Amino acid sequence: MDIENIFEITPDTWIISDTHFFHENIGNYCSRPENWQDVIIKNWNVLISRDEQVLHLGDFALGKKSNFELLTNLLNGKLFLIRGNHDRLGRTYCETQGVTILNDPLMVKFGDYVMLAFSHRSIFPLSDGIINLHGHIHNNPPPLEGSGLGPNHINMSVEVREYRPWRLREIVKPG
Repeated sequence: MDIENIFEITPDTWIISDTHFFHENIGNYCSRPENWQDVIIKNWNVLISRDEQVLHLGDFALGKKSNFELLTNLLNGKLFLIRGNHDRLGRTYCETQGVTILNDPLMVKFGDYVMLAFSHRSIFPLSDGIINLHGHIHNNPPPLEGSGLGPNHINMSVEVREYRPWRLREIVKPG
């Protein structure tokens, strides 16, 4: 499958990470509000229309295939997923549910001078001129100085992003 023909990053692409749908303990681990799953679903569907593209940076959902099917039928948009460490369903199964699995990291030129790297875990060391949009760290502070994380690392985990997806143009300005 030629990803370039079905997926194009634009300023209007929606980005979200670490929803962890059906992960019972994530609410406690990350101090999420009691109704966090409903909040994410509501925010998602209020913002995203059926025909828009959503790039999920990993850890979409846990549990049974029936949970995955429920979500893919419930959530608006065409979902593209960079697998996180909790995304364990096979590529073929995901694609039968309308979810396209993308390589991690996904490198994309954005505008004339900006190169974006989309990944689940942050990338370091990060080459000059690259901005890394990632998840995985939730609302934990970045590792201590010397970790390689810096101002060109943008955490898209829902806990630090108002439990909602964001348009790329709201996060990064094309160069």
